Amino acid sequence: QQDQKALLDAPLMLLQAVPLSQHPITTKATQSIMAIKVATVGVAVVAIIAAIIMGPTAFLGGDVDISGSDNNLTVDGVAMPSQIKTSGTLQNFIGGGLRMKWGFKVYVVGIYSDPKVMTSLKKKYSGFEAKDSNLSDLATDFAKSKPARTVLLRFQRSVAASDISDALGEALKPKVGAASDEFQKFILDMVGSDRLEKGSDIYITCKGEMLSASLTGGNDSSSIRIKGLCPAVFEVYLGDKAVSPQAKKGFAEGVATLMASE
Repeated sequence: QQDQKALLDAPLMLLQAVPLSQHPITTKATQSIMAIKVATVGVAVVAIIAAIIMGPTAFLGGDVDISGSDNNLTVDGVAMPSQIKTSGTLQNFIGGGLRMKWGFKVYVVGIYSDPKVMTSLKKKYSGFEAKDSNLSDLATDFAKSKPARTVLLRFQRSVAASDISDALGEALKPKVGAASDEFQKFILDMVGSDRLEKGSDIYITCKGEMLSASLTGGNDSSSIRIKGLCPAVFEVYLGDKAVSPQAKKGFAEGVATLMASE
């Protein structure tokens, strides 16, 4: 730690060695310009040293792939659980990816399911590969499955709860019509505050036609039953017009990996 502190202090000592007041050019305007240049150089030097200490990823975004061990994994550098338990059912991670909006990272999507779902799908789609043309059919069958399936949204920035409920409602409207308004209110009531802070989780679990939603922790807090709502929620992320192409791709790759390993 002392060596790291010495490295970080060194460029600052160098910058302070020659005060601007002793520079031969003494006009205030010129000194101001020089101060900006010196500060810029200082930031660059500190950034380089920090990169040396912390490694090349110190100022870069996370990986875009999914990686991890049996107990934990990352999606685009964001830690995600390999298993969750909602609606009384233990579910395994299948795949996921980022939800981007206007170039900003909004949340990471994780798709989970009861192992029974994958067992059923394997009987029909044995040998499935991520780029297979029947991905659309597989995603539809997954969305319509009866055992527990969950969409976990892990937020990467602070957002207004109304923005999230409105976005989900808008995506659902072509699929469930006016019922999307009821779902929007349901999400807002479940969140119970004006904002979702960075690091917050929303779990949306379907089991049969019953949809449950909860915040960080995965404990059931609210439920709603609307015909066609559960398949529609998963089609938002896995359908032909998926709001997160990365999550859909991650799901397809995850399904292919699971089928190949079983």
